[in-house]
Parts: sequence; C-alpha cells; structure tokens
Amino acid sequence: MKSVSRAALVIASLTSVGVMISSCDSGGLSASSTCKDFLSASASDQQQIVSQLAGQYNKPDYATPLGGPEVPYYCAANPTVTLGQFFSHASR
Repeated sequence: MKSVSRAALVIASLTSVGVMISSCDSGGLSASSTCKDFLSASASDQQQIVSQLAGQYNKPDYATPLGGPEVPYYCAANPTVTLGQFFSHASR
C-alpha cells in the first residue's frame, strides 16, 4: 500500500512540475488570461501571447508592430475581458 501511495505522490509531483514549466514558457498567459493579467506581464510575455493568439485566432495583423499596441490599449479600458474574448471579437 505504501508503494502505491508513493507512486501516486511522485506522479502528482511530476504533473505539477510539468504544469508549472509549461506555463513558464508563455509567462503563464493564455486565452483565458484577463486583460489585467496581460497588463501585469512582462513585455516579452505580452508579445509572445499576442503572437500566439494572433495565429490561433487568425488575426495576424495584431502580431505586427502596428497592430500590437491595440491589445494593451484595449486591455487598459477592459481589464476583466479575457484575451480569448478580445481576439475572437477583434476586427483585424
């Protein structure tokens, strides 16, 4: 019984580490992150998630230097909107 408990603990620990590592890759931002979360992230994390979501939602203009500033501008006025909501309704 002890070996089963230890194995479960090891699996749970490895899963937690995997989740933490994968969220570090994107700075912890995803489509479900709020604009408030986006604005608190580093500039590189912001750029990375904008590029990722621009591709995912087929809005490539937002990944350009001209389109990129629209995301933080919108987010400053709408802190509770998720990034997924923004990109799904974006007009570019």
